[in-house]
Amino acid sequence: MSSAPPTQISRPDVSGPNAPQFEEIAGKAQKSFGYVNFTVLQWIEERHALKRIYSSHPDDYPVGGEKIMTKGAPWPSTVVKARKPYASWNIEEIQSTYVDAPALIALGIHQTISVPVLDDQGNTVAALSFSGVKGQYTEETLKEMQTLAKEDGTQAFNEYLSTQ
Repeated sequence: MSSAPPTQISRPDVSGPNAPQFEEIAGKAQKSFGYVNFTVLQWIEERHALKRIYSSHPDDYPVGGEKIMTKGAPWPSTVVKARKPYASWNIEEIQSTYVDAPALIALGIHQTISVPVLDDQGNTVAALSFSGVKGQYTEETLKEMQTLAKEDGTQAFNEYLSTQ
């Protein structure tokens, strides 16, 4: 098993409020394919960081928390640069991707899929990140997630930005 790339994580003591623009997406996702945990992560290019702006588990993954990613690491290279989903289909892949894998696994998470949210110029500005139990997600589920990001994610993110 390979180890996860170095990642600097910051966690506020108390979660900030969820960005309400993503409530509808959370509901659609839960109804369509479900999740153990759902987060929306804003990409901040200047710091090579992901900032959590929505969390279905704010006690474990608080809004306002950040992950500063290693340049060239697989997750940002795939989701941000290539604008493609990044999937960890099993515990081994989670452990090789996320430094906080033990916390994810403790929640019962065995799969994670992050799909990019693109701005009007086609740049990744955020990601919808879904975490599920063993065998919950398939390639078909991934396609549903991509559709949700494309059809609802960009609009929700633009609405979020207009409030900041």
